[in-house]
Amino acid sequence: ACALTVAGLGAAALEMAQIHPNQHLYFNFFADRKTPERLRTWYQMDYWNLMLRQGYEHILRREPAFTINMKPRGWVSPGLINHNVQILPATARSRFTHDSKRALDFYLVNHGVRWRPLPRDLFPPILHRLKVYNNTIVTLSTPDLSRVDPAVADEYRALHRAATAGEPAARAGGFDVHLHGKRLVWVKDACEPGALRRSFLLKLYPVVARFLRHPFQDRDYVEFEAYGVRLDGKCLGAARLPDFALTRARLGQPGRWEVEVRF
Repeated sequence: ACALTVAGLGAAALEMAQIHPNQHLYFNFFADRKTPERLRTWYQMDYWNLMLRQGYEHILRREPAFTINMKPRGWVSPGLINHNVQILPATARSRFTHDSKRALDFYLVNHGVRWRPLPRDLFPPILHRLKVYNNTIVTLSTPDLSRVDPAVADEYRALHRAATAGEPAARAGGFDVHLHGKRLVWVKDACEPGALRRSFLLKLYPVVARFLRHPFQDRDYVEFEAYGVRLDGKCLGAARLPDFALTRARLGQPGRWEVEVRF
């Protein structure tokens, strides 16, 4: 029995060493670690955002000579970009700013929380993914289309042309909101720096609670964090709507709001 216990602990220790510095994400052999995105769908993997440090380090490698502007986040202090930045050397910390008057350079998103779904078509363009056990735990993206392949930038221009061909279905918070296919697309002509990252609510009528992800099953709305891009002076953002809502939702349908957008 002692030998089996030691062998089990040794195997766990070896695997945790192999996935370092993400050893806190260790799952035993009985968990499905091969199916893509399975673990992060069913388990809460990184409540404390510990993985974001590797994202900041990747940004520093991508931009060796520039000061990077990020949105403040974290709860350690209102002035911090993120508590993970404080782990970095002083020279690295000094390269991150959070100037609200300057446009953001990157988005760094933790996907380790179970009820934060990973979109099937990510928006904006992803520059880097960090994976453990075939599960995406961090994505690095950018609102600056000059940082991506020109063909990718053209795809966003095509989305803008197609989505805005008709009248907007709603206007909220200074944004024109369009329903295009299975996406909710929002546009703002005068794109100030603070308008690129938005949170908005979708109020669904009627609501079938069992289709909503925790913790929204006792509510009548779904909350999105929408990350936009800068496109020819405009803000452009999109979010994929839940499939179950599309079976009965027509945004701005005359005489009845089946989907209500709240910025």
